[in-house]
Amino acid sequence: MMKKICYLFYLICFFSCEGSQSFYSEQEKINPLPFQSDQDRLLINEVVCGAEEDWVELIFASPEEKGQRLSSLYVTMYYGENEPLSFEEITIYNYDRPETFYDDRFVVVHFTQDFKEDENDLIGDVNQNGYLDLYCQNYYNSLWNSDGVVAIDTDDDPENGGIYDFIAYSNRDGSANKTIESYLEKAQENNAWVINDSFSFQSLAVDIGLNGLKDFMSISRKDLDDSNRADDFKVTKFQTPGRENILEVDQKGNQLFKIKAEALAFSLNDLEEQAIPLFLFEKCHLKLRVFSTIGEVLYDSPLFLDVIPGDFFLPWSPASYSNFFSKGLYFGVIEATFSSEKVSQEKKINLILY
Repeated sequence: MMKKICYLFYLICFFSCEGSQSFYSEQEKINPLPFQSDQDRLLINEVVCGAEEDWVELIFASPEEKGQRLSSLYVTMYYGENEPLSFEEITIYNYDRPETFYDDRFVVVHFTQDFKEDENDLIGDVNQNGYLDLYCQNYYNSLWNSDGVVAIDTDDDPENGGIYDFIAYSNRDGSANKTIESYLEKAQENNAWVINDSFSFQSLAVDIGLNGLKDFMSISRKDLDDSNRADDFKVTKFQTPGRENILEVDQKGNQLFKIKAEALAFSLNDLEEQAIPLFLFEKCHLKLRVFSTIGEVLYDSPLFLDVIPGDFFLPWSPASYSNFFSKGLYFGVIEATFSSEKVSQEKKINLILY
């Protein structure tokens, strides 16, 4: 609630000063719904299924700086009962506006069973994760981890021709789901997915592997060029909600993680949670130990289990352990284990307390 009050106060202050004219000029660069444009495109950027919660990330592409209204649209696989994105105003932009405290380029739509309040243009990024989250009580975990489709549509009926973007994916097990196949045919009729003469649903869908996606994997768009084919996407082991997709990484051998700095400085007076930035190449367990210069163990973290690949901030707040630490140099050792492959890795980092 305090976040909402602060954000409302910010908006009142912002639009009551000289910025009011820029507000109206910006409004003129926002597409209403429905929109028809050969250049402006609302796109599916990332799809996650088979995880604890299914979600889809949206982006907007345009040759000029512009926004796009979203509220009445559906992000759906069509099956089951679905609902529009939000009853409040939601706008996505193709650029990150300086007047907001989150990245305006991304909106993440969660398929959830529990009611949660949508974030929107007015209240902003309430949970402070850097992007807007929408919660649709659609068919729970509806993105099947076998054969499936996802569409941005004006409703949840593929017959009505309102598709803005579409993706089909499959485990290619040789036994196509006929209902999903019918959705693909409707997408082809609306020029939202390309079907060739030797139509085989599974061969034309993004290949997610025979066993489907693992819980840390995603289907990620390669770039803004949209050919309405499976080649527009790539299965990756990095989930990046609200951030640029990670398609390729420089992983050396059995490397499990890398530390993004050779040394880090922490304030003993800062009681806010601090962290060591890592990048994980594999799903693994993590542990941090901090030593004095004579090798005495001063801190032994809990074990962080099954941390998924991608960016991870390993928490450490030395101010909370001020009885053990004073200003000076310490050595951190980060240990990672990848149990399924029986691989482990250890890296050291210099920690400076001031």
